[in-house]
Amino acid sequence: MRALALLLLGLFWLQPAAADRILVGPERAVKLPSDALRQAADGDVIAIDEGEYFDCLRLRVDGLTIEGQGAGAVLTDLACDGKAIIVATADRIVLRNLTLQRARVPDGNGAGIRAEGPGLTIENVRFVNNQAGVIAGDAPNASITIRDALFSATGRCDVPRCANAITVGRLKSLVIERSRLTGTIGAHMIVSAAAQTRIVSSIIEDGAKGSASFQVIIAAGNLVMEDNVVQKGRQAANRRGAVQLSGRTGGEMVFRRNNFINDTGASTPFVLDWSDATLVMERNIVAPGDSEVSASGSITHRVVDAGHTAKDFVAKLVGYARKVVSVVLR
Repeated sequence: MRALALLLLGLFWLQPAAADRILVGPERAVKLPSDALRQAADGDVIAIDEGEYFDCLRLRVDGLTIEGQGAGAVLTDLACDGKAIIVATADRIVLRNLTLQRARVPDGNGAGIRAEGPGLTIENVRFVNNQAGVIAGDAPNASITIRDALFSATGRCDVPRCANAITVGRLKSLVIERSRLTGTIGAHMIVSAAAQTRIVSSIIEDGAKGSASFQVIIAAGNLVMEDNVVQKGRQAANRRGAVQLSGRTGGEMVFRRNNFINDTGASTPFVLDWSDATLVMERNIVAPGDSEVSASGSITHRVVDAGHTAKDFVAKLVGYARKVVSVVLR
């Protein structure tokens, strides 16, 4: 019996602590979302009452869920670390039922979310009138999933730069499902260099006021685009194409059942292919007068790309030579 009691006691102490649900709101003990982060632990849920909060969040604890209640919580007008309303450096982060709006920073790159951790899920989040929506740098083991999101008037060309609605570097994966991007001004809507990019059942459109350059740019990796509506408007910043494939990937780009709507008034291809990838085109809808795929400008692009590669190589070679000379002269 004593041994059994000790065993049960040991099992009790080995049990993980129960996750907390931290309530945030003007009438709560915790007034601001950022205050809740000071007491949050892995697995906790921070539930924010609907309303407007002039606040920004640095997410450094793994396993957090941040969710708005009711009609959703609005985080507005404040960027942490000169980067974004939410700077997520932790893993297994879930953001749900939030509105992130009016992110502005002096370098023109203020984002709703700066993703700097290995795992991020964004569900039913609205990005409204920000310089940028989601930004992530190179992180080969990181994955971002975006579901049921709205990017409205987000992504723009402000002094001194253009910032896109979604920009990710060399990640493991980027998934965008059932989302809508509209009203980007001058910049691109989606730019990805992820090893796997998947865009499904989404609307990617200029709309009445947008003037995006490209709706999608794939700079590296593989792509699947299925069941999307892709629209270029009369004010489009360029009419060369809606989707640009520019990377030397050696991979596969799959386009199935997409509907391309061209309102520019000029003949415009759905896909501008400057890549070396294998294209799979199945049952896409493209209006008469527009082409499904064009390689126009690909030779010029490859010449310019080769020039940049050669320049980088020469710069590295010069740097190496300087180090050798420095060692010899010592």
